[in-house]
Amino acid sequence: MKFALFLACSLVVFAAAPADDKPKLPDGPGKETMIRICANCHGPEIVLGKRLTRDGWSQIVMNMVQRGAQGTDDEFADIVDYLTNTVSVEAAKINVNKATAKQLQTGLEISDKDADAILHYRDANGDFKSIDDLKKVPGLDVAKIDAKKSKLVF
Repeated sequence: MKFALFLACSLVVFAAAPADDKPKLPDGPGKETMIRICANCHGPEIVLGKRLTRDGWSQIVMNMVQRGAQGTDDEFADIVDYLTNTVSVEAAKINVNKATAKQLQTGLEISDKDADAILHYRDANGDFKSIDDLKKVPGLDVAKIDAKKSKLVF
């Protein structure tokens, strides 16, 4: 956990650097808190390379607190929220034209059956061009697709 927070904080330091060729942390609520608390010890490249769940980021932050990271409970919660919303498994984009069944299932939180249906439809009809094309998959839970549309790439 502390190692992960260390990594997350490392990412912040790196992202705060002025060089344009270096990775930058994505914008979002909690970014400034993360930079302020974590940048003293860590660079951003470590965090950007991770795709953890909320629980994974929480464990890393707790580890950093145990190692001496200074901040309030609210600030650490903001950091976990920021990481979850910007550099986590949950935040990762899904290319529906290249994703495997498992990637679709996990990333979109759909059933095995729905993921397989997407793959079969894609194989039979070619790449999806838009969310409207994806919604043409027979039997697909359209409400779940709509709920995750911000994660979709075509």
